[in-house]
Amino acid sequence: MIELLNISKEYNSVQAVDKLHIKIQPGRICGFLGPNGAGKTTSIRMLMNIIQPDEGEILFNGKQDRPNAVEIGYLPEERGLYQKISVSETLHYFAHLRNVKQAHEKIISILDRFELQDRLHSKVNELSKGNQQKLQFINTILHDPEYVILDEPLSGLDPVNQLLLKEILEDMKKAGKTIIFSSHQMEQVEKICDDVALINKGKLILSGSLTQILREYGKTHLQVTPENESDLAHPVLTEADAAIRNGSAYILLSGRNKSDLIARINKAMDIRTIKVAEPGLEDIFIQLVKGDHK
Repeated sequence: MIELLNISKEYNSVQAVDKLHIKIQPGRICGFLGPNGAGKTTSIRMLMNIIQPDEGEILFNGKQDRPNAVEIGYLPEERGLYQKISVSETLHYFAHLRNVKQAHEKIISILDRFELQDRLHSKVNELSKGNQQKLQFINTILHDPEYVILDEPLSGLDPVNQLLLKEILEDMKKAGKTIIFSSHQMEQVEKICDDVALINKGKLILSGSLTQILREYGKTHLQVTPENESDLAHPVLTEADAAIRNGSAYILLSGRNKSDLIARINKAMDIRTIKVAEPGLEDIFIQLVKGDHK
């Protein structure tokens, strides 16, 4: 288990992290979520002992002593690969540093799983952005660490490879690994994580089981997407106190007659789609951060 106990960090009078208190259980994937600039990366750097918190403490299995480096797999947001050497040289080099047994067999096996076996002798700078991200993820988990800390791991990955990453994380979870998954892509993380911690401006907004949070905070809306975007300003929507996001209007259904509401909207404008929308993490986060409870 990893515990962040009221950690804080300030830079030039800006409070990057403010008394953050989170516990990450082994055998579960904890999504560490928030918009850009929320304090996620600063928190991870404190967790990794790259920078020190101004106050608070970080415990691994109840102890202040940090695990050995080989017990941690860290995928930073910024790529840290040597660009001028091959995929094979990269993985063999880091496997040697971490004393990985039967390194070559493991490298070939995991490259095959990521469909990179034919790029074994390619230089890193010859790989696409997505393949470089896959290589960095492979490098993060090749030594089978107990603690896996991933900062924006979905960057550059297409849906097929996002699914593959999810499958591998599920395998690691079953093996009892402690996994932190930091991202601002809430829709994708919602498909992967068991627990979440939502932060904004360095403060913890909400944490706990994803299932429980969705049940407790979720509010069902009617999602209306008109043919003409200008109709998002139509009185039938504004009078219903609709929230406008990404070309759609969201109307809270609580206390409303759904059939009557749909009939009035259909009469007022041409509709592309209209459906009942179950809330997701992003909706809940917006409600909590902006005070938008619509």
